[in-house]
Amino acid sequence: MNSPKLQQPKSSKHKHQQGRLKYAIAALTIPLYTVATTTHSYAILPEKAEVYQILGNHDLSVRRGSQYGPAAIGTFLQRFYDTLYLPGDGKSFAQLRFQNPSGQDMGLQIQASTKNKQLTLYYLPCTARQGDSLIIEWANQTSGKRACEQGIRLQRGVRNQSKFIEKISAFEPLKQLLIAQSAGSKLQYCSVVAANGRAWSAVTSTDPCEEPLQQCQTNGGQQCVAITRDEWAVRNSNLTAIIKCANNQEFSENGSGSAMTDIVAKLWEQSQAQKAKFCGLHVLNNEQEEVIVVPDSPAKNLIQTRNIENGIQVDVITGAANVISSKNPRGVTLKPGQRYNYFGENQADKVETFDKKNESIELQVYMAPERGLKLCDQEQVSGGQEGDTREIQLTANEGRINIDYEMYSVPDRLKLTYEGQTLVDTDFVSGSKKISTVFKGNSGRVKVELTGNKDISSTQWKYTLYCPQ
Repeated sequence: MNSPKLQQPKSSKHKHQQGRLKYAIAALTIPLYTVATTTHSYAILPEKAEVYQILGNHDLSVRRGSQYGPAAIGTFLQRFYDTLYLPGDGKSFAQLRFQNPSGQDMGLQIQASTKNKQLTLYYLPCTARQGDSLIIEWANQTSGKRACEQGIRLQRGVRNQSKFIEKISAFEPLKQLLIAQSAGSKLQYCSVVAANGRAWSAVTSTDPCEEPLQQCQTNGGQQCVAITRDEWAVRNSNLTAIIKCANNQEFSENGSGSAMTDIVAKLWEQSQAQKAKFCGLHVLNNEQEEVIVVPDSPAKNLIQTRNIENGIQVDVITGAANVISSKNPRGVTLKPGQRYNYFGENQADKVETFDKKNESIELQVYMAPERGLKLCDQEQVSGGQEGDTREIQLTANEGRINIDYEMYSVPDRLKLTYEGQTLVDTDFVSGSKKISTVFKGNSGRVKVELTGNKDISSTQWKYTLYCPQ
């Protein structure tokens, strides 16, 4: 049986009483009518995300409901709030790509990384708690229906979680935490739009998208899709509801978690009265540093975000971005080469320029395949008498490099150079060996030269260079 809908109240007092009585079990479904009939590009939520690359520490994990297990290349997040965990006790890089129900690419890729003691979590569909840094790319896709195009909600991570997740057997504390935050303490919300701009939003303790999608289809909506979905904790005392619509229309209001259902209803009424269209709902927690990063160009948008002291930093590498926060519900628009430092409610934010030539290691790793570079942790090459010379992208500019080689019975030579300094030179050797060497500098690349034996044409060799630890 469908959950009962909250009727739009005739008075604010009556509305507050209804919300207080029913917020934990009721669905709030309000159509946003528009007179426009023209089509408009709008985003849709991804159906799933695939882990397609892991570098460095491979102790990644995935949560599906109350079940936990290891994550590997090829692992899918495919249900709402399936969660990918990157441990805070080692250098880890994970790259995700997003798909629709048919398995088609949706023009969004994310690289999450952690190099410190902060745990990183990514929640499907469009939320991340970053332990260190994210690289976000919305590809050039003229349809405008890129995954999470209404924005990715970023929360600043919490330090000192190095032992939070180590092994599958260590998940029990997290499981108990999630049980304590189970249904009844949180409310989910969803925004749905049709091709003509008409919109619906729902708040419920169950699936928030089911009812508005039904309402959209029942009322003749074409191409009904969910464009935002997230949740808030009822116990939070300081939240901000933000409804962002086409033509830069915006409606926002602060309130507690228990009052937010009524606030959302009121904001949607205001939107309807102003004939706003293509509207998406967001709810932000003002008690922690969090922002929503929205692509602001139909072309490629490449953005890096990272934790800074008491805040979140957003760099626009390519394209443009709009950064929404409780302080700035309309958003702060950034162009290429601009950096936004968001410091929460009690400090002034800062927009400045940065040198795009001075690339972070995270960006270098993300761009390496496009630049024709191999990445550490992969078998780089195997060959014979012709030898090989190449640069390999590392995941850090200091640490310890391990390299395995197999020269078989015929001697070959391996040389490893970093910033002009020779780190390893085996001379001509046969057999297999693992070599370890420390390095430190400014560059994120290392040069590997393999010289094949010139006297014996049957020589064969291979090697693997691992990411720094």
